[in-house]
Amino acid sequence: HRRLQYTFWRDIEHVHGLRAEAERLLEMVRLQRQAYSLAAEMSYSAQRALELAMTLASNPKVILLDEPMAGMSSEETQHTIALIREVTRGRALLLVEHDMDVVFSLAERISVLVYGQVIASGEPATIRANAAVREAYLGEEVGA
Repeated sequence: HRRLQYTFWRDIEHVHGLRAEAERLLEMVRLQRQAYSLAAEMSYSAQRALELAMTLASNPKVILLDEPMAGMSSEETQHTIALIREVTRGRALLLVEHDMDVVFSLAERISVLVYGQVIASGEPATIRANAAVREAYLGEEVGA
């Protein structure tokens, strides 16, 4: 196998342009006004947006988000959905989320798991109509 080496320090030539790139990413997630704020002083949803900017810094082809709306108000959730939709254009998004409204608003294709087993896969309309999914995640008793 090939040995990989990671270094902490970089040559100064690699640093050129990082400030401009950081500012571009902060603008992309609508945090340019908080560029000099400490993350700990930001609102919860702003901290999540900052995490998204940090993820985008590596220019990933796939973005994995695990419960990105957890702890957010309805207004913050809607804002974050719009932000995720915008910044993931042209990238694959792998989303782990229990809020099915969030899933339906972001996903083109959905796989639903219950206790680690896939119970359904398909487009949002197909998943929304699936009886097992409605019972497990949408809180509906099917056939009762």
